[in-house]
Amino acid sequence: AELAINAKDVKSLVESVYLRFLSRLPSSQELTDCGEKVLADGFAERVLSPGEVIAVEPPPRFGHVSWSNHLSEQANRIKIQMEQLAREGDPSDPRLRADWRMRFEDVVWAIVNSPEFVWVP
Repeated sequence: AELAINAKDVKSLVESVYLRFLSRLPSSQELTDCGEKVLADGFAERVLSPGEVIAVEPPPRFGHVSWSNHLSEQANRIKIQMEQLAREGDPSDPRLRADWRMRFEDVVWAIVNSPEFVWVP
C-alpha cells in the first residue's frame, strides 16, 4: 500500500513493484499491460482523503495460552479464535479506494505468481 500511496505516477509505481519483486525494471509491454491497461484508470483518485478513511479496529486481545493452561477449555477457545482471525487475514489498507486497490493487488499477485519470482527464505 505504501508503494501505491507514495507513487508519483503509474510508470514509477509499476517500476517500483517490478524492482521490489523481480529485481528488474519492467519491459515496455509489461509497463503497458500493468500500468496503462490496469492501473492508469483511477490512479489520480486512488488515495482517499483523511475524512474518507475509515479506521480499522485492532484485533481483540486474548488471554495467554501456555504449558500451564493449554489443556483448559478457555485456552482452547482462545486458540480457535486466533485461528479464525489468521484465516481471515489482515484487513485491507483503508487509505486506498477499494476498486483501484483490488486492481493493484491483482497486479502484485500476478507478479508474485510468475515463474520468474523466487522466494528464498
